[in-house]
Amino acid sequence: MALQLKDPEWESVFEEAIKSLSELIRFKTVNPPGNEKPAADWLAEILSRNGIEPKVIESAPGRGNVIARLKGSGEKPPILLDGHLDVVSAEPESEWKEPPFSGKIADGYIWGRGALDMKQTVIANLMALLVLKRSGIPLKRDLIFAGVADEEAGCKYGAAFLVENHPDLVRAEYGIGEIGGFCMEMSGKRIYPIEVAEKGVCWLRLKAKGEPGHGLIPKPDSAVIKLSQAVEKLGSKKLPYHLTPAAKEFLLQLGTGLGGVKGFMLKRLISPLLADLIIDKVLPDQKLARSFWAMLHNTANPTVLRAGDKTNVVPSEAVAEIDGRLLPGQTPEDLLREVKELIGDDYEIEFIKRMPAASQNPDDPILKIFEKHIQARDPEAIVIPWQFIGFTNGSHYSRFGIKYFGFSPLKLKPGESFQELFHGFNERVSIDGYKFGLRVFIETVSELVTDF
Repeated sequence: MALQLKDPEWESVFEEAIKSLSELIRFKTVNPPGNEKPAADWLAEILSRNGIEPKVIESAPGRGNVIARLKGSGEKPPILLDGHLDVVSAEPESEWKEPPFSGKIADGYIWGRGALDMKQTVIANLMALLVLKRSGIPLKRDLIFAGVADEEAGCKYGAAFLVENHPDLVRAEYGIGEIGGFCMEMSGKRIYPIEVAEKGVCWLRLKAKGEPGHGLIPKPDSAVIKLSQAVEKLGSKKLPYHLTPAAKEFLLQLGTGLGGVKGFMLKRLISPLLADLIIDKVLPDQKLARSFWAMLHNTANPTVLRAGDKTNVVPSEAVAEIDGRLLPGQTPEDLLREVKELIGDDYEIEFIKRMPAASQNPDDPILKIFEKHIQARDPEAIVIPWQFIGFTNGSHYSRFGIKYFGFSPLKLKPGESFQELFHGFNERVSIDGYKFGLRVFIETVSELVTDF
């Protein structure tokens, strides 16, 4: 039985969702320290008030996770709606047009840290549960709501904790989360990428050693100079090319959808002989070019440097921390080998943090459901599978056997960039774009738990 709401009912849903998103943004869940528990309690109260029994689980003091389940017949396995409650820092707040934790509704937008990443999705997940509960439609699948902690710092107190300690609460056939379903304009066409794969994490600590001495005598082989040489190589040279199935499908479908010269060139990125040349010399948009580069290579980006504590002393040790990201199919050992081949063996390297990459079948039938509902509201939409160059909770749910896809539909205004708003100053979501996304999302979820 399909969900059928009249336009006035949808307007009521939109009004409730916008008000709820504004309120959720006001919870200052900056990670670290997170402090997601008050937000989890607030969501639990809404669920309980609507006849859905929630569980709030603390993985550490103040680190709250809220889980709820709308029961179905059990004819088919559950669907998990996943969202994280923590956000990144908004400093300095003076750079914001509207206070980042005000949740202010102004100029056709909802403003604040988390408006895109990803409190808008948390509220969309919440509204899907509430709308289906109120409709009384019989479900073939349980629908699980998860509002979790700690995604921004690696998921230890959120998705990883739940998978390892409360697996029965989140076990599902499919998981639906962030980073996908938003529109981006290319060559006058609207592209809606759906995340089917994401990179893993492999943070490294790189240590160079050398003879200490007085600062008045230059030492070309000092620890600082040796470390600087390694950092320069990591910053200026590429690691080897790797084409994953998800990236190949994305490039081929995007090229076909765009057509013309740009489409032709994008299809050529599946060639290891042409890809780097096209990225470096042909693509005019350097931000876009860097994204394609990261989609086709493991990356090792120096982010932290430490050496010495006195200006007139040559230190015996210099340390760099490297943000390494792994393509699906690649291991931490693969990245370590590639880094050593680039910088040489004269360094001590240790792992700081590791999270596996995740990848789903880019031909999974669920993508047709996503496409169907996006095109029902935007007939000119081009919907394609996509490989995200960061990580999400999907890394942990996927190793648990859940088929995790990024689908959080949102229609951006012409000229708006999801990548620039994401983690940026003046993070915001347009009210019209959010209404579009809410309806697409709720109608999609309704079909998934009743007819899919």
